Amino acid sequence: MDIQVNKDQLYRVAIKWLKQHYGNLTPNKYNNFSNKVFYLNSDHELVMEHNEKNGFIFISYKHIWSKVESIFHLSQDDERLILKGWLKETYNLDNVTPVMGGLTY
Repeated sequence: MDIQVNKDQLYRVAIKWLKQHYGNLTPNKYNNFSNKVFYLNSDHELVMEHNEKNGFIFISYKHIWSKVESIFHLSQDDERLILKGWLKETYNLDNVTPVMGGLTY
């Protein structure tokens, strides 16, 4: 039996999944990185890094991006669109550009 899911439904499912698994990241600012916000998981691992100056948000491939890739099988543009929606809904981050990897530490 095949189940047909349209893009809007998949988008909502992906955002719900991201909220369940990564909706509790803790934002941290450090004095020596004045333009950046670091998002840590409960194990204090860096999962996302938001550069407030240029709007880029670097997202860990290991923790998030690879899972979105393997679970939802979307193009990188669609993955980026879903991540933007999730960031806006969950962390109130608007006008950001999700980028794979590139974390400071």
